[in-house]
Amino acid sequence: MKNSWILLIFITAFILVFAEACKKDENPSPPAIGLLTGSGYTPAGSIIAVGGKLRFGITAAANGANITNFVVKKIMPDGSVKVMLDSGLNSTGFTVSETFYQGVEAEARWTFQVMDKNRQFATTAITLFKDPASAWGGILEYPSIVMGFQNSTTHGQFLIPSTGKVYFADSASINQSLIDIITYYYVDGTPSPTFSSAGETGGGIVDYYPAISQWAIKNYTKWDISVDTDPVPVSAFDACHNDSLLIVRYNDVWGKRKFKWANPGVVIPFLTASGKKGMIRVISVENDPAGMINFAMKIQQ
Repeated sequence: MKNSWILLIFITAFILVFAEACKKDENPSPPAIGLLTGSGYTPAGSIIAVGGKLRFGITAAANGANITNFVVKKIMPDGSVKVMLDSGLNSTGFTVSETFYQGVEAEARWTFQVMDKNRQFATTAITLFKDPASAWGGILEYPSIVMGFQNSTTHGQFLIPSTGKVYFADSASINQSLIDIITYYYVDGTPSPTFSSAGETGGGIVDYYPAISQWAIKNYTKWDISVDTDPVPVSAFDACHNDSLLIVRYNDVWGKRKFKWANPGVVIPFLTASGKKGMIRVISVENDPAGMINFAMKIQQ
């Protein structure tokens, strides 16, 4: 009889614990997210000139389930949404600094959201305004730049966009802080003419130019690959004589470490490490590792 009572108490306790665990699973707690404040971070309500730098510090913490997604969006007064960053992860928490640039919209509500494995969300937001005195900025226009691929001995592979000058590897190392664009002919898988930069982490840039691994400064240029499905018309590129189109067309959420299949007629928006937005229009290509690529380029001054 005594053993029966002990068994009954054990079963009752197990049922209570199981029920409590189920209750917790049914009502999981959401993660937490917040914005850092202080020197260096853009405060809520700021009035920023078009193209001005926006810097956000974001901190997030899981609450029982790892964070699996981090998204930054701009919500316009008309309700339209532009995704600025969409990153998958698996973390108990993080603190990061992200840099963006003021667009042409008069007002935008920047939202920062995380989601955990239980699909619980946490969001924080601030509203920023465009400086009404903002004017479109000037641009540098280069009607024709010729760069070589990795085996070329007639055309350099390293470009300083602010001057339009092209260098071979030995001279480029002296100017590494100014080198933002590097070309090579991608030979693994489907061959393709490719735009990249010294900061191409996780890619094959050092396979083509091993000396880059010794550079102290490796500028990272982002290439907007969304034009693969939403191309910029060549006519729009040709008509661009201030930085309005450069600012509007570049979408940071699609900014990747390189742009492959840079074929004639393609217009490619990009963003340099110093925050300069630009576009390249490919004119002609020699599809060979010893070949060259000829393109026009427009970039913010």
